[in-house]
Amino acid sequence: MNSSARLSDLSSLVRSLKAPVTTIAQNAKSFIAGDAEGIASAWSITDGAPLWSINLEPSVSSIVFANGIVAIAHGASITAVNPDDGAIIWTIPVDGACDFVVFDNQSLWVTSSVYEIEIEDYVACRIMRIEPRRGVVEQSISLPSKAWTLDAFGRGCILGLGRPQPGIYTIKTGKDDLHHLEHSPRAPISHSSISSDNRMSFTTSDSHAIQIDQVGKIIDTAKDVVLAGFRHDGRWTTYNQNGEAGNAEPDDEDLNGFPQHFTSTDEMTLLATRKPDSFGTVFIGKIRMNWTHTSEITTVHSYLDRTVLGCLNGEVLLLETNVLKRRITKPEFSDEDDSLIRARLRMLRFGDKSNTLEEK
Repeated sequence: MNSSARLSDLSSLVRSLKAPVTTIAQNAKSFIAGDAEGIASAWSITDGAPLWSINLEPSVSSIVFANGIVAIAHGASITAVNPDDGAIIWTIPVDGACDFVVFDNQSLWVTSSVYEIEIEDYVACRIMRIEPRRGVVEQSISLPSKAWTLDAFGRGCILGLGRPQPGIYTIKTGKDDLHHLEHSPRAPISHSSISSDNRMSFTTSDSHAIQIDQVGKIIDTAKDVVLAGFRHDGRWTTYNQNGEAGNAEPDDEDLNGFPQHFTSTDEMTLLATRKPDSFGTVFIGKIRMNWTHTSEITTVHSYLDRTVLGCLNGEVLLLETNVLKRRITKPEFSDEDDSLIRARLRMLRFGDKSNTLEEK
C-alpha cells in the first residue's frame, strides 16, 4: 500500500504551543515539548491532559528525563524541574547558550557555546557533567569546537563537533580527555541517531555517513548522504539529497524529497522532508503510507511505541503504533477538511475536555 493521508488524521493527539517547537522528550507517562519562546509544556500519555507548563525564557533547546527530574536546556541556563508538576528544583548558569543535555543513566551531560558576532563563529565552547538530583557540577571541560550533536555513550558521552576541530569525540565519566573516535572522519558532524541496540549513526556536513557499534568501532560507511539512521527493523539506511535510499532492500521506496528527519520505534519508521515541502512517509512493518502536513516539521522524537513531532506553527502531534496500524490498514480518509470533527473525536477518545478545539 502506498496511499496518502494528512498527518493530523494519522495522529492520536494534537496539542499546540505558541511558538515553533524546538525539542521534545518522553517517558512512559508523559511527553514534553519546548518552544522558541521558552515555554516547556507536559501532557499525559494516558488521556492527553495537560500536566504543567513553565516559562524558561528566552528559548528551550533540549529536554531530557533523568533520575526523577526533567532537565531543560534554555537560554544561558540548565534547569531541573519536577516531572509531575514542573516545579523548579535547581538552575545552573552556563556561558553563552545552553545547547544540549543528555543523560547516561547516571549523570547529565550539558554543552554550551558563545557565538562571537565579530568573527561570526562559536567560541568558549564547553561541556559539563552534572549530578542530576542535587545539581552539582562534577566535571567541566573546554571544547575546541561547538557540539552539533550530543548523545549518551556508556558511562560518558559522544559528541559531533564542528570547525575548527571537527569530528566525533568521546568523553568518559571522571576523565577530562577528549578522544577522537578512531578512523572516523575529521569533518563537521550534522546529525546523529541511535538504534534500539545502541548502534550509532553520524552524518557529516560533507555528505558522508558512518555507523558504529556499541564500543565505537566503525561497521559501515557511505557517501553522498544527507541523512542516515535506523529503521524499525534495525537496518541502517542512508538518503541522498533527492530522498533516494542507499543500501536499500528491493522493496524499499524513495522519499521523493530532501530528507530532514528520520526516527523509528520497534515497529514504525517515520521520515519527513525539508521545508518548504511538508510531507513524508511512515512505515508499519512492510506497509507504507505517505503523509502531508500544513506546517514544517521542526523536531521528532520516538520512545517505546510512539513518535511525537513538533512543528513550526507550534503544533505537537502524537503518533501511536497501534492506532497507525488500524488507520493504515483500513484507511478512512477523505479529501475534505474534516479536521474539526477529528479534533472532537480525539478529545472524546482521551477524555480531555480541558483542551479547546484551537488546540486540535
